[in-house]
Amino acid sequence: MMENVRVQPSLLAITIIMTAAAAAFGTASGASYTVGEPGGSWDLRTNLTAWASTITFHPADQLVFKYDASAHDVVEVTHAGYRSCSAASPVSAALRTGSDAVRLDGGASRRRRYFICSTPGHCAAGMKLEVRVTDDDAECTNRLPPPGPAPPGAPSGITICSGGPPVVIMTPGVVSYGAAPRSSSAGLGSVLATVVMMVSLLLGLAIV
Repeated sequence: MMENVRVQPSLLAITIIMTAAAAAFGTASGASYTVGEPGGSWDLRTNLTAWASTITFHPADQLVFKYDASAHDVVEVTHAGYRSCSAASPVSAALRTGSDAVRLDGGASRRRRYFICSTPGHCAAGMKLEVRVTDDDAECTNRLPPPGPAPPGAPSGITICSGGPPVVIMTPGVVSYGAAPRSSSAGLGSVLATVVMMVSLLLGLAIV
């Protein structure tokens, strides 16, 4: 009869897993939102303020504007331009293809983004959008008890913060984790599987 053997994670094993996890997180992308959907679009009929209020936007998310290019456009403006419905000082060049994608970048200066249609009268009629991008700096304060003594110099924990790959930490017996970057269900599943593998290695694997 075989006894349970406790296998402690090795530095090499953790390094390999961390490399794989970093690759998985690197390929994860933000969510994509088509403005106004479901049931609406970038037009004069959709309540764009109500639509935006139902979504929590994060850095790396993408807005997709679909509209009739013969009647509308998309112009990113400042807060002042949004309030006054003026495209005189745009943040970037007007988009006029009828199907335009805008990435929501992070950073304190980009936490609020403003878009209007510059066709006369359209912004005043409600064709304007304010997007609030949440701060994705993860707290990473959750902790697990130490799995047992580790050999000198071996990593003893991992931290996973949203917006970046996992990082090995040297604090003894600590495994910190935060929210992983959001992606498609398949991509997120692979990331979660990688996280489980890493935590299992850090806690030790039971072999029967």
